[in-house]
Amino acid sequence: MKLGNREYNLKTDAVLLLQKGNHSVYWIGTDSEAVLRNNIYLIKDGDEGMVVDCGSRDDFKSTLSRIRQIMPIRNINRLFINHQDPDVSSGMVDWLKLNPNIEVITSPNINVLIKHYGVGDYKYFNTQRNPSLTFKSGEILDFIPSPFMHSPGAVTIYHRTLKTLFSGDIWAAIAMEWDLIVKGDFDEHIESMDFFHTDYIASNKASRNFLINFKDKEVNNIFPQHGSIITKKNVKKAMRYLRDLKCGTDFFKEISDEELSFMN
Repeated sequence: MKLGNREYNLKTDAVLLLQKGNHSVYWIGTDSEAVLRNNIYLIKDGDEGMVVDCGSRDDFKSTLSRIRQIMPIRNINRLFINHQDPDVSSGMVDWLKLNPNIEVITSPNINVLIKHYGVGDYKYFNTQRNPSLTFKSGEILDFIPSPFMHSPGAVTIYHRTLKTLFSGDIWAAIAMEWDLIVKGDFDEHIESMDFFHTDYIASNKASRNFLINFKDKEVNNIFPQHGSIITKKNVKKAMRYLRDLKCGTDFFKEISDEELSFMN
């Protein structure tokens, strides 16, 4: 894959996605060929590193290998967990073995669940109590809840300087043929997103309640957990897709009180 002036081998390389001064974002995996691939990201701010959606335990070694291309592993001081599913969070078990002082960033709802990985006590950053995080540089990340998309406690990240949204399962896609970044006609990508969103996202009401958070925020890039990255030229189309999405409970039929009268 070519990005900018550099060729990347997606099987082994960390990919520089964005950079502005000391603020940068890398794609660091995975090399899986499953239809539901994980995207793991590294936010690098000066000498600080934060892994976003750390992946499964099977992803851990390859994630370390890619990070070493960018910075020392000892500089990774934070893990962000969007939600509790093992494909995107169980790697925290190995991260905490490697560095028991690493800080785990997630919502209270998700924190209750990830403790069942048997990791014991750890340093915890509560996104509900602290809706933003400030790096040593002064750069700020905003934590934006995305309830029922798909987990009740799911939370996303908005990078203020890079105007980039780490969206978790929102705008995820399922496809055998995969590109790191959406290419060509965005409408062709919609089918791959439909395969995911129809079943995993709760409702159009949940989607619209998430979208309203961006009324006064400029979004230039969307980095989902699965599928392809969405760049500026397609962001508005992606948001309109979510606005009009029919999914989850939207397909339920209405059940009247009369139909439930057997309970009286």
